[in-house]
Amino acid sequence: MAVSDPAEIAVGGCGRFGKTSMPRRLYRFHCLGGGDAVFDMHGRWLSSIREVRQQADRVALDLMTGVACQDWTVWSVDVRDAAGRPVLMRAFTSVKVWDRQA
Repeated sequence: MAVSDPAEIAVGGCGRFGKTSMPRRLYRFHCLGGGDAVFDMHGRWLSSIREVRQQADRVALDLMTGVACQDWTVWSVDVRDAAGRPVLMRAFTSVKVWDRQA
């Protein structure tokens, strides 16, 4: 059986064909620590928990490089979905500077 359109092949998510992408969801990345907070009012549309984790690291790094002389050991990124439910909590101390990607 020959199929001319690869999109017609359904193989249950294996390989290149039949693989469906995860739906993009809105996540907000709030930074909390030491009685202070930086709230994400806009959020970011992402489609995987891996992307959420990477974005949390970027947010932490951006804050750490933008504000001098802070004790970052008490700070964390609190990721929430569009309904306000907790998705991920990432301590600033867990972020590795060399993992930063442009």
